[in-house]
Amino acid sequence: MSGLIRLAVSCQLVFGAWAFPAAAAPNSYETVLGPTPISHATKTALIGEGAAIATLSGNTLKISGTFQGLSGPATDAHVMMGEAIGIPGNPILDLTASTAVNGTINGTFRLTRVQAAALRAGRLYIQVNSQAGPAPGGNLWGWLLPEHVKAGQDEPQIGDWFLPQGEGLRAARNGNKS
Repeated sequence: MSGLIRLAVSCQLVFGAWAFPAAAAPNSYETVLGPTPISHATKTALIGEGAAIATLSGNTLKISGTFQGLSGPATDAHVMMGEAIGIPGNPILDLTASTAVNGTINGTFRLTRVQAAALRAGRLYIQVNSQAGPAPGGNLWGWLLPEHVKAGQDEPQIGDWFLPQGEGLRAARNGNKS
C-alpha cells in the first residue's frame, strides 16, 4: 500500500511541476514618469509627465517611452540605480532623449548580472533631465517595476502585489531584518 501512495504522490508532483511551472523572472517592466520637485521653489519649474516600458530578453534590456509638458527642453536621460524604490542613485546607462519639451526616450543595453538583479529588485529608474531640471535632481523620475494590473480609484489592494521588495518592507516595519 505504501508503494501505491508513493506512486500517487510522485504523479502529483510531476503533474504539478508540468501544470504549474516555477514563476519565471518578469521580463516586462513599466514606469510612469513624474516630476521631481525638490523644494517649494522648484515645484513650478519641474513639471511634465511620461511613461516608459522595458523588456528584458536574456540580458538585453530594451527601453522606449515618451514624455511631455516639460517647462524646458530635455537635455538627456539615464537609467539610474538606487538602493530601493524612491531612493535616488547614480546613472548607469544613457538613454537617447529628444531635446524638446515633448519627446521620446529609448535605448537598448546589455545588462551585467548586478544590473539585472537590480532591475528585478526594483532598484532601477529612469531620469529625464531638462534645462529647467538638470542633473543630479532631474525633471522626471520613474522606477522600472514589473508590468502589473493597475488598481482603480478607491480600490484597495492587499498584499505586496508588484513591489519587488514587498516582503523586505513588511519585515522592516515589524522590526525584523529581511
